[in-house]
Amino acid sequence: MKFLFFTLVLISCSMLYAQETKNKAAPFVRVYDQDGKKISKGRIASVTDTSLITGPREKPVTIEVSRIGLIKTKRSAGHNIFLGAAIGAGTGAILGLATGDDGWFSQGETTGMAGVLFGIMGTGVGAISATFKKSDTYYINGEPTKWKAFRETMDEQSQLL
Repeated sequence: MKFLFFTLVLISCSMLYAQETKNKAAPFVRVYDQDGKKISKGRIASVTDTSLITGPREKPVTIEVSRIGLIKTKRSAGHNIFLGAAIGAGTGAILGLATGDDGWFSQGETTGMAGVLFGIMGTGVGAISATFKKSDTYYINGEPTKWKAFRETMDEQSQLL
């Protein structure tokens, strides 16, 4: 039975590796105004000579270059920490639920304790992964020359613009 399980896992992994990625996702950015207040966040939809368009296709947000103070790529560290905590807590709760009632604790207590413990571990993993994230900061300050440099950098990185 173990041999069959490991064979299926190996085959599944090889199938996943063989898939091609045709479209690279647009970079996620956080846009701040000249005072440092966040005015938009989302994937880059389009970049023109005078504006940046971000957000989902249903509700795009157009930001004029003169309003942009700085642009940060990728998501914040809090996003990694929250995701790690949520995944850890969910995994722990499922494992705690699956172990059931072993005599020491009830099934509900086991589920709760495992959820909390794995949530704490997931928070740590998220914090560690946040330190390795390589996000970039582009200081625009409404200047057309810096905006042009940002456009060229994004064009080289994503080939989307």
